[in-house]
Amino acid sequence: MTTPTLHPIGIVLAIAFVASMGLLFFWMFRVPRPVPHEVAVVRRSVGALQRIVVPVSGRTISERAVELACRLGEAQKAEIILTYVIEVPFTLALGTPVPSEEAKGEQALRTARFIVEQHGLPVRARLIPHRYAWAGILDVSQEEHADAIVMAAGAGQPGPQEVLGRTAVEVVRRAPCEVIVSKPANRGR
Repeated sequence: MTTPTLHPIGIVLAIAFVASMGLLFFWMFRVPRPVPHEVAVVRRSVGALQRIVVPVSGRTISERAVELACRLGEAQKAEIILTYVIEVPFTLALGTPVPSEEAKGEQALRTARFIVEQHGLPVRARLIPHRYAWAGILDVSQEEHADAIVMAAGAGQPGPQEVLGRTAVEVVRRAPCEVIVSKPANRGR
């Protein structure tokens, strides 16, 4: 009767098997650190953003807001609703065509749609006439049951007296949902 000999390859394979099983059990039975309730609530609320309204203007600052909205909604594949509001003066009927503004709006929506499509998110674009931009934005957010509005602000002349414009102030004041205002830093100060 011959005694079995231990082959070095067999020993290495056995050690590798035992080590991998030990790592697997360690991973399976590891208890994660507890998450504070406040952190869990905040994380869940941001993860609940399913419809985000983004007003666009055709300026770079509003395109930044589109990018921000995409990044906020990327994990949960949120639908981005792009909105261009044509402010119709009171001297005209609300349904009066304004071809130059409509063309500008269509171009702004095309550019914004391209940004959203780069993120692979569902997107819809709305071009609407309204007396005030802020009222049009709020109407769209209510009609679409938006979870958030992401908008640009601070597109005016930089300076120490700069404040949010009327549109941003009214949207923040009256919105039925969360409002995220993107204002780029003033680099000239």
